[in-house]
Amino acid sequence: MDSQQPSILVTGATGFIGGTVVNQLLSSQNPALVNSCLTLLLRGNSRADDYRKAWGDRTNPVVYQGLDDIEATTSIAAEHDIVLNMTPGFHAASAQALLRGLAQRKAQTGRAVYMVQLSGASNLGDQPVTGAYVEDQEFDDARDDIYAYERMREALRPYLQRTTELGVIDEGLRLGVKTLVIMPPLVFGVGTGLHNRISVQIPVYVEAALQYGKGVVVGEGKGELDHVHVRDLVSLYEIVVVDIIKTHGANLPQGKKGIMFASNGRHNWEEVGRRVGQECFIEGVIPDYHLQSLTLEEGAKAFKAYADLVGGDLAEIELGLCCNSRTVASVARGLGWEPTRGRHEWMRGFRDDIIAVLERKEEPPWGPIYNMSYTAR
Repeated sequence: MDSQQPSILVTGATGFIGGTVVNQLLSSQNPALVNSCLTLLLRGNSRADDYRKAWGDRTNPVVYQGLDDIEATTSIAAEHDIVLNMTPGFHAASAQALLRGLAQRKAQTGRAVYMVQLSGASNLGDQPVTGAYVEDQEFDDARDDIYAYERMREALRPYLQRTTELGVIDEGLRLGVKTLVIMPPLVFGVGTGLHNRISVQIPVYVEAALQYGKGVVVGEGKGELDHVHVRDLVSLYEIVVVDIIKTHGANLPQGKKGIMFASNGRHNWEEVGRRVGQECFIEGVIPDYHLQSLTLEEGAKAFKAYADLVGGDLAEIELGLCCNSRTVASVARGLGWEPTRGRHEWMRGFRDDIIAVLERKEEPPWGPIYNMSYTAR
């Protein structure tokens, strides 16, 4: 880019990851970011007011109707050089609209434009419960052709988040928009954004434990997935944005090679269900610390909040909450990413998520004995 500071648009700024990214970038002491202003595409005037009050002229909140407001999405993207798209990765149309806007920007200014797309490691996930597809491979983003693998999997069975991601890469190449996909695994920890500060997967396991009165897992829970603390993840976003600003993204992969992992630890789903159950029992909100195995059909009901989020069926539950997906984040570490929150924070994260879920519930599931009017122990 030239000497002009590039303009940055952030979508999903009220979400768990998006809000934490906004806080990371605006709090950064890196010279490339200290005077930056972020345009935030938001639903609702109250959310826009929250950002104005918190950050003043460091943010430019723009209100639109939501993900299906395609015309506004394209128009706003056309005013920016960099888009950080952190809305749900299951909405392909809005991602395509952002790309079209960036292509317009490039045509108007002659400058390079960039889209950083948030995706997820469930794109590589298998189906170990049903056995419909089983994958033993550990993927390394510096060694393996992740794009080709995802294309192969997509041909076998489409998966909305993967469909969206591949569409971003392909359309970016067609339009001349530089794209980078950040593909984290399970993201845990308490975020630092102004709105939603908790993740998805562990909280839905908490809700299921409250429903059943004990921790739950689908099948044996032997599927292995990686994890990363949200604050470590957003430090990678800072590295990426700074590199785009300072070097035109010279150090970043892009296009079909631009799929970057962000993992820093590994667990299986039995551990998640068991730890959730134990911590809920310690907090006194369920009567039994033992782990209950569910069928996939029972799991779909227990994890309904997740199914509603991704608009999926049994396969989406299996891919998102039961799968094997093992990733090695070689590219990020090669860029200087040094995640610092490891096993201790992972174990503490269960209690943090449980407390956050309990504090937002109006009524306890087990009556006055297992009550949370809620004071954390």
